[in-house]
Amino acid sequence: MDLQVRYRDDLGRECVSTPRAVHGLPVEEWPVLHEQRAYRGRKSKVRQWWSSTTKKGVSCRSQEHAYAAMFLDRDPRIVCLAAPSLQVEWREGERAGVVNPAFMARTAEGQQMLYLHSPAGREPDDQEWSVARAVAEEAGWQVDVARAPGGQLRRNVYIVSQFRHDEFADERSKTVLLETFARPLPLGEGADAVDLPPGQGRARSWHLLWTYDLTTHWDEPLTPDSLVWAAGAAA
Repeated sequence: MDLQVRYRDDLGRECVSTPRAVHGLPVEEWPVLHEQRAYRGRKSKVRQWWSSTTKKGVSCRSQEHAYAAMFLDRDPRIVCLAAPSLQVEWREGERAGVVNPAFMARTAEGQQMLYLHSPAGREPDDQEWSVARAVAEEAGWQVDVARAPGGQLRRNVYIVSQFRHDEFADERSKTVLLETFARPLPLGEGADAVDLPPGQGRARSWHLLWTYDLTTHWDEPLTPDSLVWAAGAAA
């Protein structure tokens, strides 16, 4: 299989090279290859996901794509998350095509990741997998699928994602709240009991649920009456 990687350089010019030529290069930090743009007749809306991991927006091609970004953004293993900076062009005999990653990322261990997307639970087809794995082997990446679980888990993570921004992070508040929730308490009760300005205890508690410092029964509806406790404490 003949493989080529198309990307943009620092001047915005499109370039094409072999996968081996980009081995070890910071592809997850490169400019987005194709910006998502709204246009008449487009079947899905362009979404922007603000990433708490990189403090930058990630352009998504649909709401489902944005939900996948949400779960990757919350994943503590991911330290860099970006919209795709490249596409893979392949040819095998008379057959040819293109594979567009959903995201490029880097883990805390320094492993570069190419994520395919699984909209509405649909797995990438065999050709996508084959091309992605082939290019990853040559470029030194790993391949995974960006999934967005549905149901109550998605609804709950979406709620706490509204408090992912830096304005809700505070080390002093974190210490106090983790001490308060050393045993399970209703979120509202525990958050209102700490010595913080009105409303801040709850907002910072939601943030700590986003960061995994606090946890709850994620398969149950998340409300101010939900039991919440410090991660690692007995439920």
